[in-house]
Amino acid sequence: MKITRVETTTVAVPFVPRMEVLNADLAKIPKVIIKVFTDEGLIGVGESYRGISEETVREHSSKIIGKNPLDMNLQELGLPAVLDHVFEQAICDLAGKALKVPVYKLLGGAYRMDVPVSAWSPHHGPRSPEKTAAIAELAAEMGYEIIKLKARSWDIVETVEAIEKAVGPDMGIVCDPNTQFEHLSTAVKIARKLDRYNIVCFEDPIRKENLRSYVLLRQKIDIPIALHIVGVDIINAVKMGACDIINTGGTMYEFKKNAAIAELAGMPVWHGSGVDLGVLEASYVHACAATKNAVLTSDVFSEFCREDDILIEPLEIQNGLTRVPNKPGLGVEIDDKALEKYRVR
Repeated sequence: MKITRVETTTVAVPFVPRMEVLNADLAKIPKVIIKVFTDEGLIGVGESYRGISEETVREHSSKIIGKNPLDMNLQELGLPAVLDHVFEQAICDLAGKALKVPVYKLLGGAYRMDVPVSAWSPHHGPRSPEKTAAIAELAAEMGYEIIKLKARSWDIVETVEAIEKAVGPDMGIVCDPNTQFEHLSTAVKIARKLDRYNIVCFEDPIRKENLRSYVLLRQKIDIPIALHIVGVDIINAVKMGACDIINTGGTMYEFKKNAAIAELAGMPVWHGSGVDLGVLEASYVHACAATKNAVLTSDVFSEFCREDDILIEPLEIQNGLTRVPNKPGLGVEIDDKALEKYRVR
């Protein structure tokens, strides 16, 4: 089997109306979808992170032409780091299809066939408490047990109160301020006001230039602290005792390596995202299935946030769990009609 050509398409898929605050920015940042064709008729698919140009993907596509996916080192493809993820998906998809096994088998095997995921809400500006509570209510109706939300210091307490009023105290809340709590003292004050609520964790609550501030924060509050980090930063955070949980990412194999560092320290992880589409999220689900300590709700939001995930059959999500695709390869198929509809020309 040899790779004969790579087809690229740039797409931009809008967000659903309840996420209208995002439509002006994130939805306009394009993604590149690739199809990798072989001389045996197999097609592998991949999806880029946001903001990578189609020209960049095309430029490096020639490096895999003529190669046999089964002869390639899936852990290190030898491509520029910025493109490893998109080609890894497609090459692993091809290898899985050729061997007739799901990708999670290529990653070592599954620890679970249902991956926990959360609902999600952005910050909605002045009406954020009200709008976030409405999204939490929908999430509860759909069976989600945890909602992740972008938090701001000036209204997070009011937002959490509104969520509990709307859906009750059982809905867990991941507060992600993107370091916008800024200072240790601010985070401590907010944590004390939120102590009685069902807060799963603070993710990146304060600035990360000096992790000693995180060490102090852990000593002063009872809410668990999560850090969104990769590679050597995980080692440093573990050494310092700067967090309780790791949110990490990278390629499928990079995610497993990052998670292994946390596992040695006894820490659970979840898979981060960029509010992606279905192909990339399928790779997240396979990676989480094959990672022992990926037991927390990962960021698989496409079906909850986007008009379309560009898959013929969306990932199966019920009661906050995503079923791991069990077909050969990534187990998903691109909807060509949706690809054409959302193509950026």
